[in-house]
Amino acid sequence: MQVHFVLQGSRKAGNVHFDIAGRGLRSVVGLNIYNQEEVGKWIQSLIDEDRIHDFYVSSYWLNLRAEILEEDKNECQHCKKRGLYKKADTVHHVKHLRDYPILALSKTYIFQGKERRQLVSLCRQCHEAEHPDRIQKEKTEPLTEERW
Repeated sequence: MQVHFVLQGSRKAGNVHFDIAGRGLRSVVGLNIYNQEEVGKWIQSLIDEDRIHDFYVSSYWLNLRAEILEEDKNECQHCKKRGLYKKADTVHHVKHLRDYPILALSKTYIFQGKERRQLVSLCRQCHEAEHPDRIQKEKTEPLTEERW
């Protein structure tokens, strides 16, 4: 499966309802994954309904994820740039899914006339570094045991 989209138009998709045949199924009925606008509307509807997990367990994502990991030889691309080898276990959306839903199933995007990778294989540590807002702060012990 070769998926290539060019960033165009608005990032925000309208409110569209997609029928998912019995939530257990991993594909969306009638979704054309090669149509960037359709994909964007589907992802935006999942975001709006707080059901983004449905995307990450869809056959569309799981197949594309496996393809990206294979293309990158299951190597973390950030570690590789630093001359290290670490096994990749995550495929990262460079343009974050919530900000650019139309790029959810895109391997690349165009920025300032250059084609850039949208999906990159990363190890857990490098992926967490890409999302510093998601890192949970450790709970600190109170200065005293005194309770009010």
